[in-house]
Amino acid sequence: MVAPFIEALRIFAVAEGDRDPRLARPMALLAGGLDHVTVAEPTSQTGLPVADQHFETALAAGVGVPADLARMVAGRTGWARPYPDYAGQPDMDALRADYAYSPVIGASEDSISGNAATPLYLSDEVFVGLVLQGPGVVYPPHVHKAAEVYWVVSGTADWQRGDDWSTQGPGAVIFHETGVRHATVTGDEPQLLLFAWVTDPNSIPVIIRH
Repeated sequence: MVAPFIEALRIFAVAEGDRDPRLARPMALLAGGLDHVTVAEPTSQTGLPVADQHFETALAAGVGVPADLARMVAGRTGWARPYPDYAGQPDMDALRADYAYSPVIGASEDSISGNAATPLYLSDEVFVGLVLQGPGVVYPPHVHKAAEVYWVVSGTADWQRGDDWSTQGPGAVIFHETGVRHATVTGDEPQLLLFAWVTDPNSIPVIIRH
């Protein structure tokens, strides 16, 4: 039997690829990757203060199918901080204190956080989960090999893509091709996101310092 979340995500991916030509290829990759996921062994899941403080409210404010998908896994996933190798750098410590991601589909060994949280479903082809960025947080410019798609569940933030900045709120879809520099800055509210890495799911983001 296919897990309800996986089937709902597959239906959503196909619909998104049909809706937006920019997303046709990444959504085909996502839908294809879902054919090969397996259920992970249940483990105790970790929490983080940013999730304890903001997740319930941010999820309640969520809109659309991405919010529905997030609600299907809420309470079953754990939370992790990225960038352990950057600990001790003031701007990255500020990010790590009020930013977390929750892997839903991914590898058994998480290369980003060092296995701080375990996904519900295992895949070597795609990486899917939730991101929660607290208020007033700067996620500095960075790049990675993974092609990624974000869906804004709730909250509004300023986003950099290449040299351009835009403000993105609930219902927005943000696509970053491989190697595109991007950043996110929240204002007075948290932003909750559904994300999918559809290529190179084990790649590690690199902060750009110049």
